[in-house]
Amino acid sequence: MKHFKLYLTALLFAAAGITSCEDDWDTPPMYVPQATIEANTSIYDLKDQYWFDDNNGVDTVGLTASGEHVVIKGRVISSDEAGNVYKNLVIQDETAAITFSINQNSLYTFYRPGQEIVIDVTDMYIGKYAGLQQFGMPEYKEQFGWQTTFMPLEHFKLHAQPNGMPEPDKINTIVTTIGELPTTKEGIIKMQSQLVRFENVKFENGGKATFAEEEVTKSQNITDGNATLAVRTSGYANFYSKTLPVGEGSVTGILGYFNGSWQLTLRSYEDCDFPEPEEGSEFKPFSVASAIAAQGQGKSGWVKGYIVGALAPGKSEITSNGDIEWKAPFTLPNTIVIADAPNVNDYTKCIVMDLAQGSELREKVNLPVNPDNLGAEISLKGNLEKVYGMAGITGNGGSAGEFIFTSIAAVTSIDENFDTYSNEINNLVAKGWTLQRVKGNKDWFLKFFELTSNTYASITGYKGKAPFDTWLITPAINVNGLAEKVLNFRTQVNGYGSKTSIFEVYVLTSNNPSDPNCQMTKLNVKLPVAPSSGYSDWVNSGNIDLSAYSGKIWIGWRYQATEDAEYATWCLDDVLVGKKGEDAPVVSDNDGSFEKPYNAADIVGGVAGKDVWTTGYIVGFASTSDAASSAVFGSEGAKKLNVLVADSPDVKDVTKCYSVGFSSGAIRDALNLQENPGMLGKKIMVKGELMKVFGINGIKNLTEYKKL
Repeated sequence: MKHFKLYLTALLFAAAGITSCEDDWDTPPMYVPQATIEANTSIYDLKDQYWFDDNNGVDTVGLTASGEHVVIKGRVISSDEAGNVYKNLVIQDETAAITFSINQNSLYTFYRPGQEIVIDVTDMYIGKYAGLQQFGMPEYKEQFGWQTTFMPLEHFKLHAQPNGMPEPDKINTIVTTIGELPTTKEGIIKMQSQLVRFENVKFENGGKATFAEEEVTKSQNITDGNATLAVRTSGYANFYSKTLPVGEGSVTGILGYFNGSWQLTLRSYEDCDFPEPEEGSEFKPFSVASAIAAQGQGKSGWVKGYIVGALAPGKSEITSNGDIEWKAPFTLPNTIVIADAPNVNDYTKCIVMDLAQGSELREKVNLPVNPDNLGAEISLKGNLEKVYGMAGITGNGGSAGEFIFTSIAAVTSIDENFDTYSNEINNLVAKGWTLQRVKGNKDWFLKFFELTSNTYASITGYKGKAPFDTWLITPAINVNGLAEKVLNFRTQVNGYGSKTSIFEVYVLTSNNPSDPNCQMTKLNVKLPVAPSSGYSDWVNSGNIDLSAYSGKIWIGWRYQATEDAEYATWCLDDVLVGKKGEDAPVVSDNDGSFEKPYNAADIVGGVAGKDVWTTGYIVGFASTSDAASSAVFGSEGAKKLNVLVADSPDVKDVTKCYSVGFSSGAIRDALNLQENPGMLGKKIMVKGELMKVFGINGIKNLTEYKKL
């Protein structure tokens, strides 16, 4: 291995010599490593001699029958550069391939693909790990018995000698089919650890899923229409987050074996060779905007959009928005109108299609029978030609192969306290809720609190990798079917590390906030203020009015944090949609802006925020650090450190006040009652961070103020 490093160094010196024409230095000669031992055994014969049928086991390679060391040679076919091949080095000769389990990352920096290596395997350990024959070190597990695991890199180097320069073009890639993978001993010996390529295959979840999740290894199946094979990808691979290719292509990788089943490990994303889908194909459909632009050009293909309406009765030509029914109740079952977003109501941004009478498509999507389909996503195949005088799709007979549509049944009420799920969030997801991780490696989870026998949903960034952007989203909601168009829920927050974490609630037009067509509207809700330590009380959100929405919506709770965030823990419980919560405060439309500052009722109710404006009348001060027990309504004996503010100047109830905390400076000098007793009863505005101040909800870290 020392020689290998030397010839790489020589290459760098040679390159430097080429770029300096005036130097008289002689270019050092390139050193090519030469092995001093010769192979006397093929990889197949070696594997055959030390094969045993058990899934696990270990043996030691001895001398040949003539008393010679056993020497093999092969060319490196693996690479861990992309992070998917884990501590394995694989070599092949013309007969077979074998894996060396080596406790070292970045093996590719030592042994490049195509590098020939001659290895004296005498006295090395050979065995199996879960059915895969490999070299390594012996390890005993009570559950599995003896098996081979990682050997030190230095141990491997003592036995291995690089020979010549890497020649990747001499690597043999075996082209085969999934159905041809062997089941006999001879076939398994030959094919285990080989570099293989499968052509004309598809990923079963192509375009719908990623290879893996961060730090979580996943299997995704490829199929040739007759058989399937698992493709294993590490959550540490540099391509784990890429979406699986769509359509037909070829997949190359190291053929592994695990407990009697074949599996494939990609060396890099480039091991997937798939043609780029053409616009208008099933895997890259036209947008509605593209379909409109392509009208009358003889084009055909797939179009993807959202169902937004249907042709109004008595209309034979669409020339205005009034010619389309945009909301339920719908009259005619023979058409649908689709757009690039679910809330579009402009006919010039839509296309229309006839639903063939008696077809499967008409039965599934027509709006009079299926009003919940309003806002649902659909893909349609056909010709881009005008219908009813506007942009449209023709030539679709409504059969199964001409559309892609999954009906989303919208609920008309939600009453979710999470108590029936026994901490299994997957059960919650199965009931129609959605987890969406946009950034980071943290998801919502369910937590059981023994003292109250209560289960609730929770999210935290603790021990995670920021930035985070993660969502918990309700099932689809049919707003038109709600008994009362309101939302109500309770939240709680842990004050530890709550400085930069952001918690918000949105109305969504789909359950995928990453979709650029998903419309997001932030709701003004009551949220708890993080205490300096421990958990806040549970805070009711108030009854949030949903009457501004129609059709199908989703409610999403969003947790965000930045790289330098000190992460809060937020908890969610008792979600109600369609009925009011008990004793819920009325939520104002104030948003903390200068134009709509929060008032005392907002702050007492638990709104949260940083760099927000608040307003109210100065009514007193707190004489100790506990405002609840030391509130003074007046200016006599006032302190400089705080004032109490309420929504009217005559309030003398501390539960209707919030506390304004002062630091030294101009704002304190201008507003404190000790030096400015005349400010009693005066209305003010201040900008800062909402938090507990003198033991009650308030505002601190002030940056601006205004006397009114």
